[in-house]
Amino acid sequence: MRLLSILVIVLFLAIGFALPLGAQEATPTAVPTAVPTPIGDDQPITGLIIAEGSRVYVGPDFAYAIIGELPLNASVIVTGRAGDFFSRWDGRQWLQIQYGERRAWVYARLIRTSKAFNSIPPVGRILPRDRNDRVPDVFDLSDEVCNAWQGDFTRSGDFLAGDQALIVTYPPLTGALVYSVIVISPSGFRTAFDSETTTATIELNRLPAEKGTYTWRVAPYWTERPERFYWQQICLLRTGGTFERP
Repeated sequence: MRLLSILVIVLFLAIGFALPLGAQEATPTAVPTAVPTPIGDDQPITGLIIAEGSRVYVGPDFAYAIIGELPLNASVIVTGRAGDFFSRWDGRQWLQIQYGERRAWVYARLIRTSKAFNSIPPVGRILPRDRNDRVPDVFDLSDEVCNAWQGDFTRSGDFLAGDQALIVTYPPLTGALVYSVIVISPSGFRTAFDSETTTATIELNRLPAEKGTYTWRVAPYWTERPERFYWQQICLLRTGGTFERP
């Protein structure tokens, strides 16, 4: 019995030494896993037209001029949006697309996009409406209204030099009845300075007691009533510049 045990041990050792050294301590080799490359913000947003004869407009509103149509299953490049989607399509959600050599707009419900609607950068707004739900006649709808809002944004005065007010100017927009200059503090607090002209005054004593670099931006509005609640913004805010508050 002892002899048999000795023979078994000798055989086991012989087999062990016959194997390559690496095989005695080998570990399973990990199987490489394909990691998908995330789509960054620099990737184009694509869209697919899901209705035959989808109309293309010069601006993000059914009141704008129609400049063409797109066939079913046409592919487009989406460059921005107007409006927000909450629970249903209600005519206020639009997508800006590359249309030949220009930018144009299609009602968002007619396009299936590669990115969620609310995640697409906003670049436009729908038009104001009067009490009869009509676009005021003062607006030229042959082109997107905000394309005409061009010109210089300037500022005079310096709080660091002891001035108590700054004077800012911005270009006029046909149809705008009031402008709101929004001053944003370093922490994000906002103060509005409204004006019915293309000049507004930013008063130091109305700003928060927070030093640093402030940004001022401007938005044009149309309204039938003086109360701010009824103002309808025409274009997105545009940055005029910055200034330092001591």
